[in-house]
Amino acid sequence: MAATATASLARGTFPAARHPRRVYPRGVAALAARFQESRRVAAAVRAARDSQPVDDDDDESARRAEMTYADLPSVPGGSVLDCSRAYTVDIPRAIVADALPNRGVLQYVRLPAEEYNVLDSSAVTRIDVGTFRVNAGAQKILMWEIEPVGTLRIVPTDDGCEQILLGAVMNDVKARRTGKESVVIKAMNASLKDLTMRNAVSAVKSGSEGGTAIRCQIDVAGTFTEGPFAAAGSQRLCAMLDWCLRSVLPWFLEQLAADYADWASGKTRGKRAVNVTQVAGEILAGGKGKLPPGVAESAVERR
Repeated sequence: MAATATASLARGTFPAARHPRRVYPRGVAALAARFQESRRVAAAVRAARDSQPVDDDDDESARRAEMTYADLPSVPGGSVLDCSRAYTVDIPRAIVADALPNRGVLQYVRLPAEEYNVLDSSAVTRIDVGTFRVNAGAQKILMWEIEPVGTLRIVPTDDGCEQILLGAVMNDVKARRTGKESVVIKAMNASLKDLTMRNAVSAVKSGSEGGTAIRCQIDVAGTFTEGPFAAAGSQRLCAMLDWCLRSVLPWFLEQLAADYADWASGKTRGKRAVNVTQVAGEILAGGKGKLPPGVAESAVERR
């Protein structure tokens, strides 16, 4: 089984991440407010506003943002993150019954990473037995240009597999051209080095008689003493990550079910056409508890 939602989150490949909208959950808004409370941050913003303007709006926005986020207020002891969410998606019985030999749901969730179609398989590189590097490619998010890269270890289990994040980094694409390192990206990487993430994907029985479902549970944790995760505070950080998982996981499982249907029948699997507006709406709806058809929340299983 290839990198699933864990890789996707590490890569930032969801359409909503490529086309961000300025609609934030309460946790994120509170985090932004906390940053703005810092007197030194306010002084930096005023200095940026009073400075001589430049021609490039992106460069000016980036410069001000760098000054705003470069000196985040510290939280004594840092922040502790412990957040888990789990969902299932039902697979129609007809699809399982008509599947080609050796193409059941269990075989699907055990596919090697490079054969996984929800993600771009060309971005998955096997670096060792059971270990893969996932590169999302260069992406522009607001005024920053980043290249998210994650390293995953895939561990087979009786009913599927576990995908464990070994490390994640945001490469500074713009710095390669300009030689100017972004303090924001540097701060994010300081936080990411302490992030742990596990995605357990399994084939399970669904609520319907004799039905089968795909279950996905993501556990995100870490103790952060550097960067924006440390500055956020435990309560706000957990609230923000919980919202992200509630928003993205239901949509992702819906994509898994569609991909399994193609794989089980032997159809050619390629990149699906995406209506960005529709996807963004579905992801935001997930954050509000409105789930796609066939998707249900599952009790978190503690290790």
